[in-house]
Amino acid sequence: MAMFRLEAKIFSREKRGRSVIAAAAYRAGSKLKDELRNKIFDYGRRSKGVVDSAILAPEGAPAWAHDSNQLWNTVEAGEKRKDAQLAREFILAVPPELSADAQFRTASDWAQTNLVNSGMVAEVSLHHTKTGKNPHVHILATMRKLDGETFSSKKATEWNDVGLLVKQRESWAEAVNAALENAGRDERVDHRSLKDRGIDRVPQPKIGVAATAMKHRGVVDDPERFQLVRQVKMMNEVRPMMRAIKGHGEVGQKGMGSTWWEKSVVFMSRVREKASEVVKSWRKLLDVRRGRDETKGPELDM
Repeated sequence: MAMFRLEAKIFSREKRGRSVIAAAAYRAGSKLKDELRNKIFDYGRRSKGVVDSAILAPEGAPAWAHDSNQLWNTVEAGEKRKDAQLAREFILAVPPELSADAQFRTASDWAQTNLVNSGMVAEVSLHHTKTGKNPHVHILATMRKLDGETFSSKKATEWNDVGLLVKQRESWAEAVNAALENAGRDERVDHRSLKDRGIDRVPQPKIGVAATAMKHRGVVDDPERFQLVRQVKMMNEVRPMMRAIKGHGEVGQKGMGSTWWEKSVVFMSRVREKASEVVKSWRKLLDVRRGRDETKGPELDM
């Protein structure tokens, strides 16, 4: 199902010494060498998930700007601060209803018009997950404009304007909808918030890579992000019924009782089921901890 997403964030070294070369290699599924740290980052093994990748540069850009290794090493070498901002990243959801070629072309055309034509150099990478449910594009773009054969001495602060981000979100929605129309599809996306669209629903949070990895590795049986998503889903199910009760006292239902009060019995049974699952997970965690303590043996008085 087509959905809207345009997430923009700044990639910086921060205090952990993050490498933009590593980020570029991971997103493109390639092998790059960080000259500054004399370290090789090889993510070629994940190339199956990377459907396509390309570098887009302004007209007349030097040859090195089209080479991923040279481009991002030049970016790293040009930033001296320990917490330097190295790149701007955009994450775009692309409709699964479109072919991979159309997905990549739509994202590349958008990047060319909205980023590259403004002076950024951008590396565009299309990712397909194993499930095929979340096709998306990573765009890693430079913080500085090209000035002849080098980057400009000053960063383009106008790219940080919130109003520009609003326009970028709108233009991406337009690009996606145009691609869907050209493909003969009826689906459409909307960049506006639920509130602006008059939809009384709590936005569902993303689970995220970290929480998903914790669950898959068995580090945590039920990560907080999973709990939060379930909570929001339950709140959204209840909201229309609560509004109707507030306005009319009782609400007619279909298939699960004639009134809210009958349906509430079913609803509360679901709450009890979820609570039971949490209790089981907590007891399992306590058992694991207890087992670890027993393997240590008793402490000896010295």
